[in-house]
Amino acid sequence: MIRNTFVWFMILVVFFGSPASVSAADDSGLQAAMSMQKAFVDVARTLKPSVVNIRIERTSSGGISWLSPEDAPEGSAEEFFRQFFRGQKFQRPPEQKIEGAGSGVIISSDGTILTNNHVVKEASKIVVKLHDQTELPAEIVGQDPQTDLAVIKVKADKELPAAQFANSDEVEVGQWCIAVGNPLGLEQTVTVGVVSALGRSGIGATAIEDFIQTDASINPGNSGGPLVDLKGRVIGINTLIFTAPGSGIGFAIPSNMASRISQQIASKGKVERPYLGITMQGVTEELAKHYDLKDRDGAVVMQLSEDSPASKGGLKPMDIIRKIDGKVMKSTNDVQKSILSMEVGKSVDMEILRNGKTAELKIKLEQMPDSFGLSPREISKLPRPKQQGEGLAGQLGFKVQKLTPEMARSMSIDVKSGLVVAGVRETSAAEKGGLKAGDVIVQVNGQEVADEDAFEKSLKEGEAKKSSVVLVNRSGTPMFLVISHTD
Repeated sequence: MIRNTFVWFMILVVFFGSPASVSAADDSGLQAAMSMQKAFVDVARTLKPSVVNIRIERTSSGGISWLSPEDAPEGSAEEFFRQFFRGQKFQRPPEQKIEGAGSGVIISSDGTILTNNHVVKEASKIVVKLHDQTELPAEIVGQDPQTDLAVIKVKADKELPAAQFANSDEVEVGQWCIAVGNPLGLEQTVTVGVVSALGRSGIGATAIEDFIQTDASINPGNSGGPLVDLKGRVIGINTLIFTAPGSGIGFAIPSNMASRISQQIASKGKVERPYLGITMQGVTEELAKHYDLKDRDGAVVMQLSEDSPASKGGLKPMDIIRKIDGKVMKSTNDVQKSILSMEVGKSVDMEILRNGKTAELKIKLEQMPDSFGLSPREISKLPRPKQQGEGLAGQLGFKVQKLTPEMARSMSIDVKSGLVVAGVRETSAAEKGGLKAGDVIVQVNGQEVADEDAFEKSLKEGEAKKSSVVLVNRSGTPMFLVISHTD
């Protein structure tokens, strides 16, 4: 019995050390935990004054309502189309106010704030609450739907504490990170986690994706708030979550991208961004085997936009981009990051693999169109121009741009030519007539319209009758609209 007790005592000593050493280990572990806790507390105390709560109001028409058949005046165009479609005419429903909330981070002491575009887009009113509970009205400086970033600004009677940005290229998987924001309306909330992955793309959330993935708890309302390291420096802007309970997956825009874009918006009101005009996918194992490649480096060109830099430079579908300016491209993400880091107008040397043979191309980068890479719904949500374009369309309250094959594919419509409605002014004749951003105009007053000149000419023919009949394709469905020239 004594011997067995001695044996068990020796086992405990081997595994856990002597009672004195166990006490020392406990003390050492406690000190390490307290040190970590202090780091979190210091970050929260330092960063919170730079994080703001954003409340917005949006005005919504609430959809489409209908009038009864007898409400359409006899002999009117509305009556004709009501009978033709066996339906009723449009009526603009009462406006409704929708409230929303998000977070933001102060990036300049003059009141410049960075947030997500989806937080403030289409906002008719923006109110920012500072750390000291001061509430200030804010205005939008500029928006970038492709990355879901926006810059807003408040006028304060004092300098505001701006957050410090870190170099996101130095962020490592596994490092601690802290999210600060206003999830579910709970202001100045701090959550802790680690960086789970880097360079996440192909999620389909934005046109340009290069996310930091984290398991720090991010919830609705965190959008636009900062993700920071243990020094309190911003490494990302919290943007996206997977809503499945317990998923532990959130995404943030890297600080380098966010900083570069916010600086351009703050100084110029817009983003100057180069593009190639292609869709890509990674090199598959089967493709690498087919071409006897020793690796799977590069990006396969799938589609090219019409009149894009890539198309003009000679790039073709199924080309494999291997190098840009001599640097090996490991993936589609590498190609995207490389191009986005350059300036509009720069010519790049590209090494490609075409049908198994190496070729060299020189491509001059151009400014990315505002609608590039966006879905029809996102195109319809683009910021409406403050001043409508010249011509009759502008007077009627809308703006158009030529339909490209890429846009037609993204909209899943079988339309070869036409004009896409890029914006509709509120309360304008165009809006009252039922026209919406994202509609594709195919005919005006019985004439097909393939360009803006033909469009304006056909539209002017409606001046005599004081209204125009417009055939549009909306999400694959054709419909007639009547736009008054007298409203």
